[in-house]
Amino acid sequence: MRKQTKIAAVVSAAALLALGASMTSFAAAKGTWMMEDGEWKCYDKNGDEYTNIFCSSNGKEYYVGEDGLLVRSDWVEYDGERYFVNSSGAKITNDWRLTTPYDDESADEEWYYFQSSGKMATNKKVVYKGKTYYFDTDGKMLTGWITDDGTANSVNEANGFDSGNTYYCDETGARLANAWVYDTEPGVEEDDADADEYWYWLKSSGKVATGKQANVKGQMFFFDDEGRMLKGWVAYSGANSGYYQLYKEDDYANAIDDYFENAGSDAAVYFCGYEDEFGTGDGHAKKNKWIKFWKPENIEAEEDDDLKWFWFDKNGKLYATNNATTGSPSNAEEYDFKDGKLESKGKGTVTVSRKKVNSKDYWFDENGVMLSKFYKIQANGHDELYYFGGADDGSMKTGSQSIKDDAGDTYKFYFYTKDTSYTDSGNKYNKGAGVTGNQNNKLYYYGMLLQARDYKYQMVTIDGNDFIINANGSIQHGQAEYKEDGDILIDTSKEDDRTIVYKKAGQYKYSIDKVNSVGEIETASGLPIVILEDFFE
Repeated sequence: MRKQTKIAAVVSAAALLALGASMTSFAAAKGTWMMEDGEWKCYDKNGDEYTNIFCSSNGKEYYVGEDGLLVRSDWVEYDGERYFVNSSGAKITNDWRLTTPYDDESADEEWYYFQSSGKMATNKKVVYKGKTYYFDTDGKMLTGWITDDGTANSVNEANGFDSGNTYYCDETGARLANAWVYDTEPGVEEDDADADEYWYWLKSSGKVATGKQANVKGQMFFFDDEGRMLKGWVAYSGANSGYYQLYKEDDYANAIDDYFENAGSDAAVYFCGYEDEFGTGDGHAKKNKWIKFWKPENIEAEEDDDLKWFWFDKNGKLYATNNATTGSPSNAEEYDFKDGKLESKGKGTVTVSRKKVNSKDYWFDENGVMLSKFYKIQANGHDELYYFGGADDGSMKTGSQSIKDDAGDTYKFYFYTKDTSYTDSGNKYNKGAGVTGNQNNKLYYYGMLLQARDYKYQMVTIDGNDFIINANGSIQHGQAEYKEDGDILIDTSKEDDRTIVYKKAGQYKYSIDKVNSVGEIETASGLPIVILEDFFE
């Protein structure tokens, strides 16, 4: 039994003195009071002594026992009901008494309430000064978890959770409403050392909240079918299955993508905080917010490298490709940038989609994980390379970017700033895709600027198109002898009536279209023509 908080029920000294003075002379409707040997007795009109009955005086009722004497400060059983009389002997009404039970003076004291008739309240709720209290069949005021289903003998200590009929009363006995409770489950003793405690929300009706509660002091919370507040990863699979935690202790395999694959079209995933040390809050659903945390299957390991970024929209729902209503899902593969080349991380392909968050473009996989660094994404019938910044950035990059590889060497990249279509090649490229071909008369391949590195000038072949570039990556397109230290590296001059024709526009602008002459383009002996087939390893 929880510790009881005393509720004052005081009879003033003035009232006692008034009663003592009045009993010397008043005559009641049921009899006359007389003092005999220092004790009060009540007689009828024939002078016979009353016993085991209430006698009234000045609107109050007093009880005389089997010996005819006035009973004070004790229980009274009359006509099948129980009452209590105060120290002056008056039946108490609309008042409380802290006392031992009627039939067991050795038991602990309990709180009892006596109604306007003076009858002890049993098996019912009582509203007293705007607060609601519950009493069991023995009249004992209940605290903690109680059940009241409105039927006969319905009020009692809870022995389990009964949806819609379970309430919580604090230590004063008052039923809680619009309040939080942190306690063991209904029916579980709080002194059980092995019992877990949970957060519960008591609604304005006093009933325990279940399911989604959209506005609990301005925040949204979720509760399972037994009223326990859910935290961490929370899933919703539809009205028939309700809300539950994706991650539970000793259950780490319930991944988000598996959940979406098996859930209905209205499936949703939320994040409702975890532990304060992670900075993820107190259990309310996160809205319009980025959260860095582990996927459900990685929580146990708690490796910092496994921490990922997730986005939750204005309704608190996780954005993931599997439940995306915007963006075009595509297959993608993650790459590392090593030694100036892109190396697959060997994780296989994932399904990704794009979403705008706070005016920036981000991509997410089927788990809702924000993409970062390099990804090759299949789009428009071919592969496109995207760059999403560092692990804590993730916004899709456009335009010119300087990016370091694993050795710390810096490379120039350029990513399309808008959706682009080329008539010469028929290719379409999305905003954010790495440029392949001519961009501002510089040559790029999957976004990386190509530069002559071993020689002042070099020829590069991209998708069967030949370019001449210098050490700055600028595309050369003149009729000239391209020299280094006086030696001709590449000869596109008009000697022997040779004419070099370059493409005039499009993705492959300034690539060599054809040679009208008796000979081909001459290159110095040993000068390599770079064919970019090994850019991806």
